[in-house]
Amino acid sequence: MPHSYNVVYIAEKPTLARTVARAIAQISGKPVQEQKGYLQVGDDVVTYFFGHMYGAAEFQEYDPAYQAWTIATLPILIPFNDWKLVPNVKSIDQLKTAIGLVKKGRVIVNCGDAGREGQLLIDEALIENGIDPFADNVKRLWTQSLTEESMRLAVEGLIPNSQKKTLYLAAVCRQRADFLHGNNLTRLYTSLARASGVNALISVGRVQTPTLWLVVTRDLARKAFKPVDHFLPKIVFEHENGKFTATWVIPAEHDGLDSEGRLVDKAVATALVDRIKGKGGSVQSYNVKKKSIAAGLPYSLSALQTECSAKFGMTAKEVLDTAQALYERHRITTYPRSDSRYLPVSILKEEAPAILASMSASDQFAHLVVNADQNRKSAAWNDAKISDHYAIIPTTEFSPAIFSKLSAAERNVFMTVAKAFIAQFYPDFEYNSISANITCEGEVFKASGRQVLEQGWKVVYGGTADAQGESGDEDEADGGNLPSMRQGDPVKSVSGDLASRRTTPPPAYTDGTLIEAMANIHLHVDDKQERQGLKEVEGIGTEATRANTIEIHLKRKYLKRKGKNGLESTAFGQSAIAVLPHDLTDPGVTARWEALLKRVETGELSPEDFLAMQEEALTAHVRANAGRTVELKGVEQVEPVEGHGEACPECAAGKMVTRVIQKGDHKGKKYLSCDQYPNCKHVAWPVQKVDPIEGHGEQCPKCSAGKLVTRMVHKAGPNKGKKFLSCDQRECGHSQWPAPKVAPVAGHGEKCPKCDTGTMLTKQIFSKAKGQTYILLGCSNYPDCSHSVFPNDKAAQNINPLPGHGKSCPACGKGKMMSKEITSKKTGSKHQLLSCDNYPECQNSEWPDKK
Repeated sequence: MPHSYNVVYIAEKPTLARTVARAIAQISGKPVQEQKGYLQVGDDVVTYFFGHMYGAAEFQEYDPAYQAWTIATLPILIPFNDWKLVPNVKSIDQLKTAIGLVKKGRVIVNCGDAGREGQLLIDEALIENGIDPFADNVKRLWTQSLTEESMRLAVEGLIPNSQKKTLYLAAVCRQRADFLHGNNLTRLYTSLARASGVNALISVGRVQTPTLWLVVTRDLARKAFKPVDHFLPKIVFEHENGKFTATWVIPAEHDGLDSEGRLVDKAVATALVDRIKGKGGSVQSYNVKKKSIAAGLPYSLSALQTECSAKFGMTAKEVLDTAQALYERHRITTYPRSDSRYLPVSILKEEAPAILASMSASDQFAHLVVNADQNRKSAAWNDAKISDHYAIIPTTEFSPAIFSKLSAAERNVFMTVAKAFIAQFYPDFEYNSISANITCEGEVFKASGRQVLEQGWKVVYGGTADAQGESGDEDEADGGNLPSMRQGDPVKSVSGDLASRRTTPPPAYTDGTLIEAMANIHLHVDDKQERQGLKEVEGIGTEATRANTIEIHLKRKYLKRKGKNGLESTAFGQSAIAVLPHDLTDPGVTARWEALLKRVETGELSPEDFLAMQEEALTAHVRANAGRTVELKGVEQVEPVEGHGEACPECAAGKMVTRVIQKGDHKGKKYLSCDQYPNCKHVAWPVQKVDPIEGHGEQCPKCSAGKLVTRMVHKAGPNKGKKFLSCDQRECGHSQWPAPKVAPVAGHGEKCPKCDTGTMLTKQIFSKAKGQTYILLGCSNYPDCSHSVFPNDKAAQNINPLPGHGKSCPACGKGKMMSKEITSKKTGSKHQLLSCDNYPECQNSEWPDKK
């Protein structure tokens, strides 16, 4: 078939597509024409995806039997060549557009991000649509930088996509391993929980489970923490140039120390102060060293989330959503889901002046921009450290008008991003670091201080240390300025004091510190090799998924909020971690996988062998844990009812398990259902052990198919403990209170005068209309015959029948009109009338003498 286009480029997102199109235009000299779903440059087109356009099919897509979560089916393993993908419904239109263009191109170019996932999401889409991504006409655009020059060189230097085939295979292995790991183990531990009487989801994942483990471990450490009081003797010495404070350097093995080297014996500390007071000493050493601290780097998403969580109490999701709004709606910051804190040099040369100029128009930034040195090149400008995205910075679209319309949260986030950018054009913070060692009475005391030489970038932050910028010696920062001294100078102790300290527990996690811990998970791993591997892959999760991981844990009740952005594990979350073996909570799993995935990428290990190793581990794990009993706290415990665990009478393959109705009129009610659902939908109400009442075993008057069985009200309320009859067919729903026992009245047992086949029986009824109880005689053929007589109704006795006596009631159609005589309370005169015998439910009457 003839080709409509020369080259079709497929980018993984629209922003990358525009960058590629501009580079093609620069090379060809032809303009970029934006179309629906793609950009055209001469005979070439650049189309795009919205990230992953396909996802793994669920287990039940392979076999409907997998709809049921049963341990017997685990682990569910899928042959390598049988894997199914399903398109993302939300992106289906763009997928059709992109693939339609691809099929019209002479050459196809994979423009995914330069990494494993970028390779996968383009290649898998081609394969799903019958296109070989490793054919000779499929190329790869590969660049670690999005600068104009780098992109131009990448377009001119396309490589065969087949060179990245093993990278694609490594990505496929990661994708499938995560799916098998998470879905099989979630089914296993959820099924174990249900078998133990707990109706709860135990979600397991390579990233989410170690993340929960971080919080649980921290919370348990906080709970077990016991504070320790300790003391630091501080002596005020006098030198000819001034006074200063020095702290005792406590010798190792000294009396009064605990195992951590802290001075816990106050008597020892007090004795030291008393012994030194008033004594002479000398300066053992005095050093002045010029130091500088550069401004903190611009922000990646994780760094921005950490900073805004600490400064403004924002949650990780709030920061992400706000940064997304600044990027998409207001267009005053760059792409927010970046994992980089570095910037391309081209922006310094081409865009930075315009960015600063746009900000100088605002009163918020004008005084900062005017003093910015635009010729200064900080460490942030580094092309070598940029892969697919660069740090989050302001754009040239900024204006005071837009700034004035921002919400409080948007202002806070933008100010944080903007100040970090402006700080790159300010000099380092410079100071003299001063230290002195003093000897007195055979003891050594240390003093330190700081002499500020140049505020530098601190001016941007009002002359204060920025949370992401400064790090240094605490004593140095707090010690003030020491007087000028020389080695050997005499000093004298003039006073002393004890600084009382108390150890503090490790702080509870916030969204920001947990995001930071996820990105630096290597700090929580003991094995050196695994620690290095995790450091290389920059932690667990990605910039785009870490906030969502926290939200999932909150939604599933594993974590709860503590204050605005604090996080705390629930009893359920803690017991879930306690239930799961260490190999599932261990962050080192990611490092071990990554080591194997590198071997797949280099061709040393086949994808089939990698997945075979994962399947073997899954199989061993299921076998080792399938028979466990799990105990969970903080979640509803379902007490099994009689019949739990018995064979299903419907299919014989499953077992009956106790379930609880979660909503509706019967919420909280227990029942039994087959564990092979949806393949078997048999359910049964548990049999309650109560003594039968009258009517038990009789045919249900509503459906006729079931029988009435005796049940008891267990729910709190006025009827608790009372027995009633209900149909044993769940779908029928009929229930009735037993007829109360009343003494027979006159006429009981006589033949019904209405139907001639029934017998008049004594009954007790309650009228909702009147709110009263009545005794009556009713036909035994009810409801086919509704004839009833009120024995105490003397108005119906000893009178001659009136015309119409015995006719059907025209009002209700159920009763008959009967003759009665009543006496007027006002006049004492008597009157005859016809009244419905369905009284009090029907109060129809006719007055013949009033016609």
